[in-house]
Amino acid sequence: MCYDIKASLEAQKSRVERSGNLNAVGEIEALLRKHSPITRGHVNGFEHPILGLYTSQQPDEMSLGRWGLIPHWFQATPQDLKFNTLNARSESMFDKAAFAQAAEQHRGILMVDGFYEHQHRSTGIYPYFIYRKDQKPMALACICEPLTSRPQPLHERKSDQFFDSDIVSDIRWLSFSIVTIKANDLMSEIHNNPKLKQGRMPLILTPEMEEHWLEPVAKNSEAFTLSRFDGGPPQGLSEQFTQQSQEIELEAHTVAPLRKKTAKISGNRALQHGTSNKIYDASAPFEYPELRKDWDLFSGLS
Repeated sequence: MCYDIKASLEAQKSRVERSGNLNAVGEIEALLRKHSPITRGHVNGFEHPILGLYTSQQPDEMSLGRWGLIPHWFQATPQDLKFNTLNARSESMFDKAAFAQAAEQHRGILMVDGFYEHQHRSTGIYPYFIYRKDQKPMALACICEPLTSRPQPLHERKSDQFFDSDIVSDIRWLSFSIVTIKANDLMSEIHNNPKLKQGRMPLILTPEMEEHWLEPVAKNSEAFTLSRFDGGPPQGLSEQFTQQSQEIELEAHTVAPLRKKTAKISGNRALQHGTSNKIYDASAPFEYPELRKDWDLFSGLS
């Protein structure tokens, strides 16, 4: 799964700056500052934040997306959506009713600094920050659905209200899911939740994969998807495509707890450390003594 990310303003703008389309940067930056929780280095998907996206329709311009895809056929309000759409599995997204149209027609890219995942050990559950070894922004593959009205800024939302009545014409507004694939070796070690049969990781794109992902005809390419013999929807993303993602070199380190219920032994101290400083970066390395090789259960007892 991928429910927690770090998405700095610099990372989100990186693709539009790379493309040379600098005219829109000022407006996009103002909108992101208004709508995005970009100050603490931790974005929680369950808060359904607004983030910058690059889409098949506008690959070199930034759209704004609400994390948590709202299917095109869903008629109720977003808070009535009872199933989790923060992530979409690459193996089944072309088959699932909630994701099929988005997977075929509306793919996007979310630029982030990295993402967070939790590792289970006998002494507790420990959060890790995972990032590219070369320190470059990380391009995460997404599928999207257009929105018809603008979400409120996160700090202005009421518990029962996601949208206001304004219709935005100059900026595309979307809802989106992050696509996940089978974990590579590093992520298999970190994402080891015993309740899951297999570790997962987000589909991270190389620059070459980015263009393939956003190309409208890519869904018909055998290098991109697994075709069905009956001519039905694609069976899923091809191993040839996802393997490129699994081979991207990643690094990881432990961080202070992202939520209250994490590590059993060092959790309270870590949480206090993380919240006592207003400019604390949630992605900063944090050491848990019990994870050191020379530590034993009684080391901290006096």
